[in-house]
Amino acid sequence: MPTVSVKLAEETKLRLNHLAASRGVTSHAFMVDAIESALSSAENHSAFVADALRSRKQVVSSGLVIDGPAFSDYLKARTRGLKAVRPKPMRIESMLARAK
Repeated sequence: MPTVSVKLAEETKLRLNHLAASRGVTSHAFMVDAIESALSSAENHSAFVADALRSRKQVVSSGLVIDGPAFSDYLKARTRGLKAVRPKPMRIESMLARAK
């Protein structure tokens, strides 16, 4: 496994050593875990943004949206085991006109 050298300020190194010791792990293990956590978080954020951009592209190309509060009510009813009618998509222009 390749190694990586990280230069830390003395205060950061002291904080790292203190936290690692309080968790019963080495400072190396603590840093590896922190890096893995940061990578996972960044990957999840990137996937979220990519999904949002795909959704935006779909709205732009189709011009259809679903009313947020109506969809929320639908989901709440479904999670309670109630029958509910899924809101129908509407033209974005209609949604914007209703908001005025």
